[in-house]
Amino acid sequence: MFIPMNQFQNCIGTFAVAMVLVACGGGNRNNNHPLQDSTASVSQSLLPNDHLLIPGKSVGRFLIGDADSTIFAELGKPDFGDAAMGKAVSIWYPNGKRNQPLSIFTSRDMGNDETARIKQIRVTSPDFQTVQSIGVGSSLREISDIYPLQIVETYDRDGQTYTVYNANEGAAFEVDAAYRCVAIIIHETGATIPTYLPLHPTSTPDPG
Repeated sequence: MFIPMNQFQNCIGTFAVAMVLVACGGGNRNNNHPLQDSTASVSQSLLPNDHLLIPGKSVGRFLIGDADSTIFAELGKPDFGDAAMGKAVSIWYPNGKRNQPLSIFTSRDMGNDETARIKQIRVTSPDFQTVQSIGVGSSLREISDIYPLQIVETYDRDGQTYTVYNANEGAAFEVDAAYRCVAIIIHETGATIPTYLPLHPTSTPDPG
């Protein structure tokens, strides 16, 4: 069928306008909210909560670099403490669980900043996990699949040897002889492990 040139040009012009409207007008209507929902979902999954471990940043609501007063206001007086040379380790036994201590290492920049600030936080409760579900009880293989690790320390407790593996992202993992994680330390990115004062006890506390 023969189509006159002027009608052919009109058809092409109409088709082009329709495509522009779909790309601009329709695209904005249909894609705006799904994009916002997706972004909100990602942001929500990264928000700190009481048991989220974020390497280099936080343990629950406690932030690396915050003043130690934020800890004491939340947890009260520690069950054990040690201090020297502007540095301190405080240990709590949340809910009376002496076999799941929470240890926090703080330090003062003496002469510059007299505020004791959180430098490292050690957790032993399996309730704490990263967004990848890494926590106390995870295997060394599971941890190493996510974080490049290097051995930085070994120590003995109650006749057992434990190895500390560090990840430059800001987390260290204490592993027992069965290659299971028994504690996680969240610290500043690039910080030296271990600390001036040990975060781990020399013996397992009496759970009674």
